[in-house]
Amino acid sequence: MYCPAWIFNAATARVAYEFLNSEMPIETFAKKYASGLSESFADVPWELILAATTPCLEFLSEVEAGERAAEFLNDYVYHEIYFEKVNVPRKLKPLFGTIEDSTKSMEYTAEGVLVSFRAFVYRMRSNTSSPTPAGWDPAVDANIPKLAELIRKETSILDAL
Repeated sequence: MYCPAWIFNAATARVAYEFLNSEMPIETFAKKYASGLSESFADVPWELILAATTPCLEFLSEVEAGERAAEFLNDYVYHEIYFEKVNVPRKLKPLFGTIEDSTKSMEYTAEGVLVSFRAFVYRMRSNTSSPTPAGWDPAVDANIPKLAELIRKETSILDAL
C-alpha cells in the first residue's frame, strides 16, 4: 500500500522547510522523511523526496520568495492536510479508517509536487487561497498523528550519511 499523494507533498514541503531552518544538508531531512514514510507505507526512496524538494526550492528562488519561503512551505503543508482541492476541505474523519490510511496505487510524483506547489504559491501571492491559521504547527496537529510524530523526530548530521 502506498503513501497518499497529499502526505508525500506535505513531507516534501517539510523537507524544504526544515532545510531552510537548519544548517544540515538537505539529504538529512529527505532520509528522515523517507524512513518515516516507509515505516507506514510501501518504500518511499529518499532520492524521490529529494527530486521533489529541489525544484520547489529552485522555484522559490525564481520568484524571489526570500523571507517568505519558509512561510509558503508551511502554508502549503497546511493546505495539503486540510484541503483536497482549491477551497474544498478534506474530510478529516472518514467513515472508515483515518485520513492517513494508505492508497492502493502510487499517486505521487516529483513533478506532481512541483506543479501543485507552484499553483499554491501563485494563489497565495494573489490572495485567492485561504490563509493558514496563525500559530498553526503541524508537529502538534491532532488530525495527523503519524505525520506529526515524524515531524517531531529529531535529526542529526549523521543521518545524512
